Amino acid sequence: MRAEGDDKSGRDGAGRGGRRLTARTLLFVSIWVITLALAGAAAAASRPSVLNPAGSAAQEIRTLAIQVFGILSVVLVTVWILLAYVIVKGRRRPESKASRTSGNLTIEIVWTLIPALIVAVLFFLTVRTTQQLSLPVASVRFNVVGHQWWWEFDFGPQGFKTANEVLVPNDRTVYADLQAADVIHSFWVPQMGGKVDTIPGRVNHISFTPLIKGTYLGECSEFCGVQHAQMRFVMKVVSPAEYVAWVQHQGQPAVTPTGAAAMAGGQLMPTIACGSCHSVRGTTMHGTFAPDLTHFGSRGGIGAYAMVNTPANLLKWLQDPQAVKPGCQMPQIPLPLPQQQELVAYLEELK
Repeated sequence: MRAEGDDKSGRDGAGRGGRRLTARTLLFVSIWVITLALAGAAAAASRPSVLNPAGSAAQEIRTLAIQVFGILSVVLVTVWILLAYVIVKGRRRPESKASRTSGNLTIEIVWTLIPALIVAVLFFLTVRTTQQLSLPVASVRFNVVGHQWWWEFDFGPQGFKTANEVLVPNDRTVYADLQAADVIHSFWVPQMGGKVDTIPGRVNHISFTPLIKGTYLGECSEFCGVQHAQMRFVMKVVSPAEYVAWVQHQGQPAVTPTGAAAMAGGQLMPTIACGSCHSVRGTTMHGTFAPDLTHFGSRGGIGAYAMVNTPANLLKWLQDPQAVKPGCQMPQIPLPLPQQQELVAYLEELK
């Protein structure tokens, strides 16, 4: 038979082992959470993210996210500490009997008020941020129209449209009306502000003030069909002087081609029904269904940035757009290779 002292020593050893196990578990979980947070922060610095803001609205959203994360982190750590305390101190001993405790009105009130207070604080912070994001007076205005699957930027008063690429000035408030031509899309530049849906038959709005010059990737954040993942655009934040120069240039008609191949492509393009969908200002092409091509050569992407805009990629796009972006509205152009190359030369000169 084991002596009573031996039995007690065994229980004490088991208790210490349990406490060590609990401490190790909590330490492991804490390190794991911190590692994930640091990895997420490092990744956010290299891709579009609300954690790496470059606009006023995105800064407000990040501030709110940090505040909410801080409050909930305090709640989580408190729960961990209380859980560890209960596990270590409240563990039932083998020789003990189940204890009964009566209700404690004070504790019940406290544990009701604390969550209510936390929810009230979160509500206040959210409402305050929403008010700060309310629409101010804008110095730059344009319309955004979501299509399957590309973005149109319409600068009506300035007399031009562009597709999948737009410039905005830094330190100037930007205001945009958002619409959809077919199905619901969602306009989102993570480093500028929040997501805003574009809905057929309805006009929504977004405003923000770009703060840091650079190139920022935008995307559709509402599933809108088979090519939803390839409905991207680029927003470039430039100086006010550069923005004014860009607007003046975009308002000009298409340049006259100079190269022999480009001149042949310019003469060929209106004859193959491209003008029924596309527009090239200064020519007989006035289509509105597809992107305006007046300054196509100055854009960095093809097919809502499904490809980089290079002559080789443009030739692939003209030869078989469905191979690049299955389901897109762009038809195949059944022309001999020399004529396809002439079209490429013409489009690349439209800068």
